[in-house]
Amino acid sequence: GERLGYGGIKVALPIETTTMTCYLEYYCQCILALQTKANEGVSDEKKKVQLPLAIMTSGDTHEKTVALLKQNEYFGMPEAQISIVKQDKVPALSNNDAAFALDQKDPFKLQTKPHGHGDVHLLLFQSGLAEKWAS
Repeated sequence: GERLGYGGIKVALPIETTTMTCYLEYYCQCILALQTKANEGVSDEKKKVQLPLAIMTSGDTHEKTVALLKQNEYFGMPEAQISIVKQDKVPALSNNDAAFALDQKDPFKLQTKPHGHGDVHLLLFQSGLAEKWAS
């Protein structure tokens, strides 16, 4: 949320100001609505689908994301329906020449930032989610 000028985690941002529904709640509501639609006419509980949700966090957002989910009882989803994968941090770059950004307090230490979206495929593989979802 720092690029947005928001002090909290992005998934907690309200999507509108009337109800202050946060982004994550809205996203969960959409998944549950799609899941309900997909299960229309399916009477056998074993054949009903449960659409998974994976949330990629960082060291800065992980605990806050987990707390948001717990405080809101996973926004109506079973806890097991939501998987959280935590991305690693990598050295930050300070310019377009790819110079490493040094820590302002310690010039012998590199600044690090979460790896970002480029990490998602590796995280899905390493966590076992890709294989779980494929089966």
